[in-house]
Amino acid sequence: MIRIGKKIEGEKYNKRISSYAIIEREQDNKIAIATANGDFFFLGGGLEGKETHEEALRRELIEEAGYSIKNIQYLNTITAWADGGDRGPLDVIASFYIAEFDKKISNPIEKDHQVLWINAKDYTDKLYHEYQRYILKEYIYIKGRK
Repeated sequence: MIRIGKKIEGEKYNKRISSYAIIEREQDNKIAIATANGDFFFLGGGLEGKETHEEALRRELIEEAGYSIKNIQYLNTITAWADGGDRGPLDVIASFYIAEFDKKISNPIEKDHQVLWINAKDYTDKLYHEYQRYILKEYIYIKGRK
């Protein structure tokens, strides 16, 4: 398994197991990301309780975008040392999936998140987390996206 980032010696890291989705829109080959406070992220987040990765992914997409998802395909799992902002330094284990929005379920619960449809190659250096930039480059390579 690939490890992204550098561990800062003496720093206490909190473990964060998470699931993220690269949401595809077939008609124009764009993908969805979230923006919050001027930063860019993949939709998704940490597992709660005894959730599976897919259960967490489904819950997070409803919370952040208001949509159920379909055609879920596993992409990769990576680990990372990351800046968790208010959560402090994180030891991340992140599973990534490719999926599509299905049905509008509700308005997003997380009001600070806005979904943007982007060309993947335009954001390889703009995502907040290094491990998400890494997986976006892998996705572009696998998909041959423009």
